[in-house]
Amino acid sequence: MSRPATDIEDILPPKPQAPHPSDCCGTGCCPCVHDIYEQDLKTWRRQCDLIRGSTQEEHQTGAAIEPHKWTEFEIIKIDQVNKNTILYSFKIPDNKSLGIKVGQHVIVKQTKNGRLYTRQYTPITDIDKQSVFEVLIKIYPNGKVTQVIKNWKVGDLIPWRGPFGDFLYTPNTYKCILMLAAGTGIAPMYQIVKSIVQNEDDETAVKLCYASKTFSDVLLRSELAEFCQYWNFTMCYYLSEEKDVRGNKRYREEAEARRLSKAEVQQELERGPLHSTLVLVCGTKSFEKDMVNSAKNANVPDENIYKF
Repeated sequence: MSRPATDIEDILPPKPQAPHPSDCCGTGCCPCVHDIYEQDLKTWRRQCDLIRGSTQEEHQTGAAIEPHKWTEFEIIKIDQVNKNTILYSFKIPDNKSLGIKVGQHVIVKQTKNGRLYTRQYTPITDIDKQSVFEVLIKIYPNGKVTQVIKNWKVGDLIPWRGPFGDFLYTPNTYKCILMLAAGTGIAPMYQIVKSIVQNEDDETAVKLCYASKTFSDVLLRSELAEFCQYWNFTMCYYLSEEKDVRGNKRYREEAEARRLSKAEVQQELERGPLHSTLVLVCGTKSFEKDMVNSAKNANVPDENIYKF
């Protein structure tokens, strides 16, 4: 079931929070946290313009979700993936697909103490899959929204809207894609990798650097290992707290018992064709800042760097 929004402002994405003065280290980083905030602000404004301009446009035929109104979807399955991450499956009625494109996300809303909160998530199901979509959600101990989400039950109706995101992927536009992900930041990367390796005509080479604490914290591990059978996909896990990388590593996996360093990313990029390389980044704010800095220090053009 769905309901039109009564006020267009009610369905706009949350405005990015300005950094505190203490968030800037004062060493002249490029980009600085203030630069990243300005980029996020521009992206937010574009998304708001898209929503305001789409209210009178016809949405994709057969799509189950729309950007300008909330639609409630029923939870039909809940799987505990690891100690702090849950996979929620939602029923899509009338044999429809969700109606998103590769790299796009959807937004959920929840209310806590009378205040409305929204969060964005990238579904991990095939974009044209019918009748169901799945979302990976990490539960944070002090998370304003996830502490509400962890109480979701099978049968609950949860309001979503979308799709959003200005990332557009066209096969063979770049020779290489370097993906830098941390935690649940793997979700949009997984969606993009799947679309590339399953397209026989797409010859884009993809390398994924996935930062996590231990193997048990790695999400979509089996699915990522399957991708390694394709000639144009390679990956490496960077595990900051894993005690036995060699013993716990599976077939086809590469892993390092350390953090992914900024210098390593810069060196990796400097070895490749910069102007035909796309850098995709998704993770925590500090991770994203470090990875974007590394790409810029390697002289990757700004238009070739995309942060989800």
